[in-house]
Amino acid sequence: MVEMPTDMQYKDGLRKDKFINDLIIEALKNGNTEKAIEYLEKNNERIEKALEE
Repeated sequence: MVEMPTDMQYKDGLRKDKFINDLIIEALKNGNTEKAIEYLEKNNERIEKALEE
């Protein structure tokens, strides 16, 4: 059985996504594409881990 996330869990996930997006945007604005890629890779790892649970 798949449990649906609570509203609080859903919003917490959105906050994490927003935080990562802000970091990526800032890195790209500063011309630091390597840092932006690093943030994206870390976020993908977080998503993959969550999907495995």
